[in-house]
Amino acid sequence: MCLPIVAAAGASQAMLAIKGISAAASVVGTLAAAQKQNEAYAQNAQSAKDAYFLKSKQSNLKILQEQRQASQQKLDADAKAMKAQSTSMAAAAASGVQGVDVDRMLNDFERSEGVLSDRISQRLEGMQAQNEMNKLAFQTEANNRINSMQPVGFAETLFNVVEPIAGFSLDYMDEKNRLATLEGN
Repeated sequence: MCLPIVAAAGASQAMLAIKGISAAASVVGTLAAAQKQNEAYAQNAQSAKDAYFLKSKQSNLKILQEQRQASQQKLDADAKAMKAQSTSMAAAAASGVQGVDVDRMLNDFERSEGVLSDRISQRLEGMQAQNEMNKLAFQTEANNRINSMQPVGFAETLFNVVEPIAGFSLDYMDEKNRLATLEGN
């Protein structure tokens, strides 16, 4: 009767050893998986931030280009109006026309140049407002990308590590108590 108990004890201890190795492997796997997920989270977050800054920089560069172009258009409109005014004044002087009619004609040139300048400014203001909205959208997109992955927290990792160890500990204690009971009989 003693021999079957010893054989059963040996087999039981072998099973416990396998369960212990399995629990240790589970712990190592859990820690490695948590580290891998946290690294992926950090990389995803950095990638999202980089994309946000690149898109914002490109959008700001486009606005700077538009500002330069608008400034050139205003200068061109001003030069065109001044040329037209000079030509009109020379033509009026050569024709002997002076007074209120010439002043009205010059005012018309100035008004049309002012209207064009205002339209250019309004278009540029609209583009700048749209740029700010685009940057908010870029920021929201980056936040959504960052939030799409979550790091593994300490408590979750601790639970995932403790669970297999606790399971093994319970199995060990049960087996120890069972063997003690068998040896006592």
